[in-house]
Amino acid sequence: MVAVIAYGSCVGSWGRLHANVVPRIGDRPLLALSGQTSIAVAYNTILDAFAGQGFDAVVLLHDDLEITDPDAEAKFLTALAEPGVGLVGVAGGGASHGLAWWDANPVGHQLTDVGLIDFGRRSGDVIVLEGSVLVFGPEAVKTLRFDTTFPGFHSYDEISMQACAAGMRCVVADVDTHHHTRMGFKSQASHDQWAAGDRAFREKWSL
Repeated sequence: MVAVIAYGSCVGSWGRLHANVVPRIGDRPLLALSGQTSIAVAYNTILDAFAGQGFDAVVLLHDDLEITDPDAEAKFLTALAEPGVGLVGVAGGGASHGLAWWDANPVGHQLTDVGLIDFGRRSGDVIVLEGSVLVFGPEAVKTLRFDTTFPGFHSYDEISMQACAAGMRCVVADVDTHHHTRMGFKSQASHDQWAAGDRAFREKWSL
């Protein structure tokens, strides 16, 4: 039986979506939402729409995230087929530093517009997945939803903690992507929003 994969994106720019996402997914189902109050709200809407439709995986990704690996879907599905795996991404780490997973035994790699970020080990289990691409297995699509008390467009990678609390594994797969961003915070307001989310994350999970 051929695996069926669906895609979803919270769109800030339709131009970015059509440049980075659309060419890479072919005729796969894609639900893209713009004008959203937060990425958590958008992603929950997408998961609700895809739940119960029999997809083997739902890939949530940024509109500036280009999946460049021709074997990406096979690698994602292979990772999801491992016992207990609920979520798959391309990078991640621990939770001891809050949302700053990159400071806690990071795993994975990703090309950005300023160069390749490579943490050495390119696959393995983590606690918090980097959020530019999150692949949900069927059970995760059914049971997990993003916490909408985290505002705006940061902190949604908290979903990994929910997965772990539900007994699911979060796994990094060795998949090549190009995140078309210069990294860092685009404004002081963006940084402040992330910091507020980090405080809420630590409080929620007693870190």
